[in-house]
Amino acid sequence: MHIDTQFDAFLEKRRKLTTAWNIAGPLSLLGLAAIFAWLYLKTPLLVNPFEVADQLESGTIDEPTLAIMSMMLPVMTSLCFMVLVTVILFVYAFISNEKKYLQIIERLAGGRDE
Repeated sequence: MHIDTQFDAFLEKRRKLTTAWNIAGPLSLLGLAAIFAWLYLKTPLLVNPFEVADQLESGTIDEPTLAIMSMMLPVMTSLCFMVLVTVILFVYAFISNEKKYLQIIERLAGGRDE
């Protein structure tokens, strides 16, 4: 009986998280798109490689900006790897939850046969 209550609580928590994601997911994507658009308009050197290439060819990027950009490249690369590691860890958490779901289903299926 205790295990059934524990699984019921788990399922209810999962339902709430799923419902919350219906709001949080689209808002996150919208916010990300808004930040990208703002950066594209205000500081295109941060997000538009074609702008950087054009300014490099024309020689209009000043030395301090070029130095900062070259120093920030390793930082941004490391940040991208950290984001990828975070995504992979979230997938592990997702798979762990799905294993719990499979246990619930197996218990329910086993209970019907008895």
